Amino acid sequence: MLRASLARILAPTLVALSPLGCSAGSGDAADAGATGPFVAFTSDFSGFHSWPSTPGVGPVGAPPPPSAADGGVHTGHLTTYINRQPSHGSTSFPVGTIIVKEPDDAPLAERQIFAMVKRGGGYNESGATDWEWFELRNVDENDVTIVWRGIGPPGGEAYAATPNLCNDCHGMARDNDFVWTVGLALSSF
Repeated sequence: MLRASLARILAPTLVALSPLGCSAGSGDAADAGATGPFVAFTSDFSGFHSWPSTPGVGPVGAPPPPSAADGGVHTGHLTTYINRQPSHGSTSFPVGTIIVKEPDDAPLAERQIFAMVKRGGGYNESGATDWEWFELRNVDENDVTIVWRGIGPPGGEAYAATPNLCNDCHGMARDNDFVWTVGLALSSF
């Protein structure tokens, strides 16, 4: 209901911005098959703990590290969630795909959560093409707040000493549409 109200209010603005890579659609992950760009809202992450998941077991093509870490800034025991799996034989994740990576070793409210959203429309074309990066915080078991979003972490973040940190690391997984997690290898769907 709230999303529908916001869509009616914001539709004229979003339509005006659409040439800039924004979507006039509802933003629902269920609309992921649409041909236009997908712009994620906080509500699109709601309930991610109930999505299909896989333990963080290392980068695609690499042996699982002893700590079950997933590499890069994502260390410790992790669970990776995906809002919907790609079709069998896919060579890329569809626009609207949301992947959330959450550590398991801290209280819910203290977890530093990272996400990537397949935005499409050529977004982030000089990095992990079509992907947008997010840091999230749990509000409760079902909802999150967005700490930041964009083509990389903003200045001042401890892990953002390199502005292209997300793109540089995920660029090494170009053959799997920039997704590292072994359980999300496109060849496994």
